[in-house]
Amino acid sequence: MIKNIHIDTYQIYDIFHQGKLIIIRPAEAPLDIFYNNKKMNMYKCPHNHTYIYTLKTTYSPTITLTIQNKVIETQVNIYPEFKDEIILSTLVKNEDAYIKPWIDFHLGIGITRFIIYDNSDSNTLSSVLKDYIKKKQVVLISWNVPYTLPISGISGQTTQQNHSIYVFSEAKYIGLFDIDEYINMQHHTNIHDFLNEMVELYQLNLKQIGSFTLKNKFFYNPDNLPTDGINFLNITNCDEITMRGREKNFVVPQNVKTFSVHMITDGKPMFLLDENHIFFNHYVYLNKPDRGKKNTNNIDNSILRHIV
Repeated sequence: MIKNIHIDTYQIYDIFHQGKLIIIRPAEAPLDIFYNNKKMNMYKCPHNHTYIYTLKTTYSPTITLTIQNKVIETQVNIYPEFKDEIILSTLVKNEDAYIKPWIDFHLGIGITRFIIYDNSDSNTLSSVLKDYIKKKQVVLISWNVPYTLPISGISGQTTQQNHSIYVFSEAKYIGLFDIDEYINMQHHTNIHDFLNEMVELYQLNLKQIGSFTLKNKFFYNPDNLPTDGINFLNITNCDEITMRGREKNFVVPQNVKTFSVHMITDGKPMFLLDENHIFFNHYVYLNKPDRGKKNTNNIDNSILRHIV
């Protein structure tokens, strides 16, 4: 597990270098941060969840910062790049029983890496995911920070999302999904082929878009059927596609300055994908027995085409 550089006094969640020095914080009290007598640039998410500080400088494993006129010596993290790859990033808390099926399913459709942020108080995920970590399919990052705060709200998740966008800025696309959300292509079985075809079909310039946006479809378990392993994929009771709201994204990280849960808040435009091509199945009841009891007349088993 990679330990984030967490300086609780200043609510700093990580300090790392990716072409420049970058600091991620929740949007609580703003700080003036200096390095080498230069003030770091600060970007604030317009949704008031996240601060991102940047400064163009060379990498050093340890640095001295001046924060609110106090001198702080700290380490600087450095991460793998995964240049031109399609990766997924997610924040989890006590989801040990459901993380491996999520990874295995998305490996099957062509995702190559998974960035898992551990928000739990335990350290069990290192053991659960040890084989994936050994194969370099998973990067496990400690993210033991408050999920919500008084001013910045749900900043535990938004800081995670923006952290991934800046750390893995060389990736081709970063999917920002939860582990109860499964990508469901309707006519393809490989995400690389699918997204390449969308670029050609709509004659998209990847320098001019910030993300591919997928619509949501809720799935329910009114009969309390088994959800262990991948059994829940056989539970086909669902809603219609959510036509507005609840979207999730594959971001083009170079074209995003700030992101908030479902949308780019500062960056290039989002490109909404047609639900006849792709959406994501949202199994709202996984690890949440008090949710997802709705009984509908709608059935959708299309995701089973992706099960080998």
